[in-house]
Amino acid sequence: MKYPAQSDLWRLDHVIRAKPVTNGSGQSRVLGRFRQIFPITLFPGELIVEELRIVYVQKNGPWANNVISIMSTDIACVNASSGPFFGLVHIQSLTGGPEILIEHLLRQNVYKIRSLVEGIALAAREGLKIEAANLEEEKQNLLRAGSIVTG
Repeated sequence: MKYPAQSDLWRLDHVIRAKPVTNGSGQSRVLGRFRQIFPITLFPGELIVEELRIVYVQKNGPWANNVISIMSTDIACVNASSGPFFGLVHIQSLTGGPEILIEHLLRQNVYKIRSLVEGIALAAREGLKIEAANLEEEKQNLLRAGSIVTG
């Protein structure tokens, strides 16, 4: 399988083609926040999906956090699985760097996260313009871009 992010020609084209990466405030817009279920996980972590990156804030205890961030251009693959009530998401990095594994998420959120992350990765790699006037419309466009169509 050919990954466009690994080709030198893609990198050159991506660097030459300038596009705004933030909104007016200098921050990437948040598309979704997803928390682990509290009774199952004593210190629930949070997965934040932004336009340009995925951030996982893992709570290790009171006042102890571990933060993992993967840029949208570095996402290699997203695995999602669920049972009857809960599920997990595993996001791997193209660079062999950090991986995000977050368990004990609501089943309805697991596939929403997978679609959002896939849409963000596709938009970053292929240079897709999914920008919309409001955030909710852009979120729906990214969900559609990353969704899997089953026949």
